[in-house]
Amino acid sequence: MRSMTGIGSGRATIDDLSLHLELRSVNHRFLDFNIRLPPAMTDLEGRLRERIEAEVGRGRISVTAELEARASRAEVAFDREYLESFLRSAATLAQQLKVDNDLRLSHLMALEGVVQRRERQIPRKTCEALLDAALDQALVRFQRMRDKEGKKLGRDLAARLRQLETQLKIVRRHSRNMAEELRERLQHRLDAAHARDTVEPQRLAAEVALLADRATITEEVERLESHLEQFRESLRSDEPVAKRLGFLLQEMHREVNTTGSKAAQLPVTNAVVRMKEELENMREQIQNLE
Repeated sequence: MRSMTGIGSGRATIDDLSLHLELRSVNHRFLDFNIRLPPAMTDLEGRLRERIEAEVGRGRISVTAELEARASRAEVAFDREYLESFLRSAATLAQQLKVDNDLRLSHLMALEGVVQRRERQIPRKTCEALLDAALDQALVRFQRMRDKEGKKLGRDLAARLRQLETQLKIVRRHSRNMAEELRERLQHRLDAAHARDTVEPQRLAAEVALLADRATITEEVERLESHLEQFRESLRSDEPVAKRLGFLLQEMHREVNTTGSKAAQLPVTNAVVRMKEELENMREQIQNLE
């Protein structure tokens, strides 16, 4: 079980080049990327995505990479063709005007576009090696944090699961006495209306049986117990479980609602309210799981 929230960084160095890469993730229904690579590595974005997709199932992933060089990688180049053309034209003009051709190197360097600054190209294999090494480190730390956060969430969900089981025991205990309580309630109503003697015992028993059948929550309790056990098993899984846990919570919420609508006993009603509170807290927490 892993959290969708995590952060990890890595650094790789080859010769005078150093790449620092950072991974961050937050909750998202699907797998989404926001990638910022140095200009020399933009064509490696697909390679980066494939590596991360193999490790991560869901989340909004932000990747930031910065390339540093200990020494300048700038090169100076001259537009030789332009210079030669300029010198020929200058010599021709000086001859035509019968003046000295006193051009100096400083004059030539001042010409716009003559001096050009270029960055030395980084070989693709070097870029790939830097990216792979930095990403390897970042992914290890990133997954380690997601595992840690996932275990923490798992412990909290397990504790809430135990609270649900405690409340469900209260519901089950009181549901056993439901028929007797319905019979007593019906008799009290008849007594209040001074009509007990007008109802035959067989008729009273039949009415009680009918009401008890309508109000029985045995099936709901049994299904809830099954869902709780499946939820506990899912918490032990190393696979992504958020969708399965979400489905089980939805089913549990349905059974709890049905139980609350049927039950007329105050302890059962109170237990249902507490179970709903726990289920809502659990629903919010699984939004953080992958």
